Amino acid sequence: MADNIQSTSLFAEIGDDAEFRNRYGDQIGSGMSAVIYARDGIVAKVFREGQPKRQVFQEAFTMAVVGDLRIPSPTVYGVESFGGRTVLLMDHIQGSSLLDIMVADPEKTGKCLDTVVNLQAMMHKAVTTDFRPIKQVLKGNIIGSPGLTPAEKERLLGMLPDFPDDYALCHGDFHGGNVLFDGKSCIIIDWAEVSCGSPEADASRTYLDYCMYQNGLEEVYLEKYCASTGRNREEILAWLPLMAGALYGYLSEEGKKIARKKF
Repeated sequence: MADNIQSTSLFAEIGDDAEFRNRYGDQIGSGMSAVIYARDGIVAKVFREGQPKRQVFQEAFTMAVVGDLRIPSPTVYGVESFGGRTVLLMDHIQGSSLLDIMVADPEKTGKCLDTVVNLQAMMHKAVTTDFRPIKQVLKGNIIGSPGLTPAEKERLLGMLPDFPDDYALCHGDFHGGNVLFDGKSCIIIDWAEVSCGSPEADASRTYLDYCMYQNGLEEVYLEKYCASTGRNREEILAWLPLMAGALYGYLSEEGKKIARKKF
């Protein structure tokens, strides 16, 4: 395993945000879809102009469902409009991601991956029908992918019926970067790609995420996940072409080179 783990963030320009800072507190983060503010333990996720309102309400719904399933995740308090923007209010979760911990101290990588696997195994025991089936999500992403040829789309879509349906809670982008540790406990964040379906499919997406880091963590993760859950390595990797193909068109050029080899 390599000793260096790469992590990057995108911080966009936001202009004058005095009215939002006055209402919601200090700015603590900025991304493509929203700017994050915090005060007195409450985070305000202020979505940018052009972001559809349904996206905000969908995220609030997702977090409410996940909370009802007793999955460790931020508590959502509501949605409001302010300054012409739609705002999601939720817990302010402070701490370092498990990925950041691994970056700072590579000797903790094994322990952090154990935590990732234990949380994911726990999550996969939750059963729900409140979210879209993962096979439907994959189908939509493949059909809409700007990077796949018609022949590639046809081939990948033809594979989908051969995979099992299931109702396990699937995060859809589960890795150490989306698990925060506050020194006592862990909280799972970033539920934008949540679905229900096969645990093997969700594990396959995690394997692909770790492939993107190009440091050998994918094999360490997969060995630990299979040992913890008793699930079959081959059945997990069978989903990999679908996962890579569904994600391919939305990746950077470097990411596309890695994903291309998987389908």
